[in-house]
Amino acid sequence: MKLSDPRANRSRQALLTAGIEVFLVNPNASLTEVANIAGVGRATLYRHFETREQLIQELARESLALTDRALEPLKAKKLKGREAIEFMLHAVMPLANRFHFLLSLWTIAEDDPEVSNIYNRQLEELAALVEQGKQAGSINAGLTTTWIVTMIDSLVYAGWYLVRSGECNAEEAAASAVQSLFCGISA
Repeated sequence: MKLSDPRANRSRQALLTAGIEVFLVNPNASLTEVANIAGVGRATLYRHFETREQLIQELARESLALTDRALEPLKAKKLKGREAIEFMLHAVMPLANRFHFLLSLWTIAEDDPEVSNIYNRQLEELAALVEQGKQAGSINAGLTTTWIVTMIDSLVYAGWYLVRSGECNAEEAAASAVQSLFCGISA
C-alpha cells in the first residue's frame, strides 16, 4: 500500500493518534496496544512502523512540527527578546497533552537524527531570542545563554507536566513560567 492510498493514510493517522493516546497513559505500552486502540491489525501496523522506536520518533517529529506551527505567529509579528519568549511560553503550553508522553520517551525520540536536528534548531532559535533580550537589557547578561535556554526548556516541561496532571491549565502554566523566568520565586 502506498501512502497516497487514502486507506493507508487513515491507518497511519489512526496509529499516530492512538500512539499519543496510549503513550500518554502508559509510556511503556507496546505496539500491539497501539494497534488495538487504532483499530488496525498487526500487519497494517508493521507496514507503517516496524518498531516501537520508529513510531515514537515519528510522534516526536510531528510534535516538533506542531511546535513550529504554534510559533509561526511569533515570527510573523517579528517579536524579539523577552516579548518573544513570553509569547513562546504562552504558545507552547497548550500543547501539553500532545507532548507529555515525550517527557519519559525522549531518549528514544532523540536517537532519530531528524528529531535531534529539529529540536536543536528550535533551541538555537530560542538562544537567539535570549541574546536579543540580553542586548535589550531585559535578560540578565551575567547568565549564560545556555543556562537560560535550558531553564526555559525545563519550565516548558514543568508546565506540560502540571497541565497534564490537572494541577493547572495551560494559561496558568504559561503565566507561572513567565513569572518564574523573569521575576524569580522570591516574595
